[in-house]
Amino acid sequence: MSHAHTSAVQRVGQLAQPLRPFAARFQNIPLHAQLRRARWAIPFVVLALAALHQLALHFIVAQLAPAWQPWAQVLIYGATGSIVAWVALTWIAGSVANRARVETQLRVAAAELEANHQKLSALNDLGNQLASAHSEQEVLELAAQAPLRLAHARASTVVTFDDNANSLKLDVAWGLSENYVRALRAQIDTGIDAARCRTCTVLKTHASSDCPLFVGMHEHARAEGIGSLVCLPIVREQTRVGVIAAYFPSVNGPPEDQVRLLDIVGGAVAAMLESLRTRTRHLSALTALDGAAHLRDTLGDFATQVLDITLAGWEAQAGGLFLYDAATQTWTCRAQRGLGDDLTDPRLAFVLQFARETHAAGAPRVIADRQPAFAAELASLAAAPLITDRQPLGVIVLAAKRPHALNQRHLDLLATVAHQIALAIRNAQLYTQVGQMAIYEERYRLAREIHDGLAQTLAYLGLQAERVEKLIATNRAADAATEIGEMRQSIRAAYVDAREAIDGLRLSVEKPEQLATQFADYVAGFARQTGIDTRLTVTPENLTTDAATALQLLRIAQEALTNIRKHAHAQHIQVHLVARAHELELTVADDGRGFPDEQSADAARGFRRHGLASMRERAQSIGGTLTIATGPGQGTRITVTLPQRGNR
Repeated sequence: MSHAHTSAVQRVGQLAQPLRPFAARFQNIPLHAQLRRARWAIPFVVLALAALHQLALHFIVAQLAPAWQPWAQVLIYGATGSIVAWVALTWIAGSVANRARVETQLRVAAAELEANHQKLSALNDLGNQLASAHSEQEVLELAAQAPLRLAHARASTVVTFDDNANSLKLDVAWGLSENYVRALRAQIDTGIDAARCRTCTVLKTHASSDCPLFVGMHEHARAEGIGSLVCLPIVREQTRVGVIAAYFPSVNGPPEDQVRLLDIVGGAVAAMLESLRTRTRHLSALTALDGAAHLRDTLGDFATQVLDITLAGWEAQAGGLFLYDAATQTWTCRAQRGLGDDLTDPRLAFVLQFARETHAAGAPRVIADRQPAFAAELASLAAAPLITDRQPLGVIVLAAKRPHALNQRHLDLLATVAHQIALAIRNAQLYTQVGQMAIYEERYRLAREIHDGLAQTLAYLGLQAERVEKLIATNRAADAATEIGEMRQSIRAAYVDAREAIDGLRLSVEKPEQLATQFADYVAGFARQTGIDTRLTVTPENLTTDAATALQLLRIAQEALTNIRKHAHAQHIQVHLVARAHELELTVADDGRGFPDEQSADAARGFRRHGLASMRERAQSIGGTLTIATGPGQGTRITVTLPQRGNR
């Protein structure tokens, strides 16, 4: 090459010198990134290369002899064209290969993403089905399907541990042949030791191992195409209560990601089973408590029944219901179970102290795992204060022999149940008070009737007897006979008073739907004993009301008829019991002498004190009003009006 040619190449190199740093940086960038970044600069690069090519031609060819210039141009065009073509083809081939590689990676990533999406969708669907399950059997069936749906298992079983027999129990088998299930059930029935499954840490094994679920089943496993097994523990209150056994055709079992997915399912199944069992027990307890709240037992019997119901609802083995008297600041054990036979038992003392501490805290408390003495009997405890209307009534304490059987998760529901118990106990206390008040009221009524009737009659008979003795002593036999006749009438009246008092004690309405019959029987008996024409009208004939209202209406009618017999000198009585659209009305009317006028103050007070106050109080107790219409010689009309409640 001539000196001129060498000089021209050097000049081209000098012209390209400023582009070398850019080229060096560009070479370190991946090809697809170079294309993306250099797309905007391609036209300028093409122009620059064309300019360099023309400059090279000008400086190189111009230095050659004219005869060599065409050959030099052909040589330069051929060389540069080949280089450009090679660079372009290399660039295109690299881009195509890189694009193919990227597309392959994207397809693999998309396939993995789709697979993960399907797994997550299946897991989500399974979770929704578990959440909406309504029975334990439904949850166990979903648990058995999970390995097949999520990890492509060959089959699965759900096995739980029988605490009483220390053996396994086959609950569900899914995907196994009838022969395999029959053989597995026969193996379980022979008594597979549950202790080994409870404590097993090797939860993944092959079909030829000595796993309790494979012992005696090797031939059946080979015939079934089962190569391995993965156990998913079902844990309740930190204790393994069963396993989900997933059978796989491969000896190595499923990949680790699928095992982790199945572990999630196992935890969800255990949580759902515990939730269902707890909800079932507690709903049963609440239902039983609601039913017990309507019983009319004594407070002691009621407290015992409430404690038994609550212990059964939490599967607790011991407990106590303690009531607190704020006035005397004393505690009373109303009911206890599993705390000994006498007050000196240390278990009772400990539980009572726990109740006091819970009362002082004013909130539920729990000891999930208790270690000191006799912890085997009281391993876990929970207590909740009994509070209603901000008034503490006491504390209920539950105790279980198993640690963590009572734990923090139970406190919210226990607080709700404790509130229901407090309401029920308060109602029982009020019912006892109402019963006592009713007894006092009936005693007062009986005492008043004896004082106003029988006692006065007996006093009068005593005076008459003394007078008869004097008349006989003075040989006034005719006057004595007259007095004896009056005594006979007084004795008859005393007998009627006694009968009415007895009837009043017996009076009750246990069947409000027979209210008309109750009224008819009483009115007929009154007419028969007194000889007074007494008529009854009930509209409608099948009139009913609640038992308390019916009883008070009967009491009011009894008081009114008694007053008429004693004071009205009536010949006819009308008793009307009428139910209208919005009210119930009882009317007792007579054609007697009526109340005396105000000028006879003593007589008026006598009339007013005979049962009127009692009738008014009874009417007010059932939300009604008492109206009296009377006058001298006009008879008396007593009307009780009350809003209609439960009448038909």
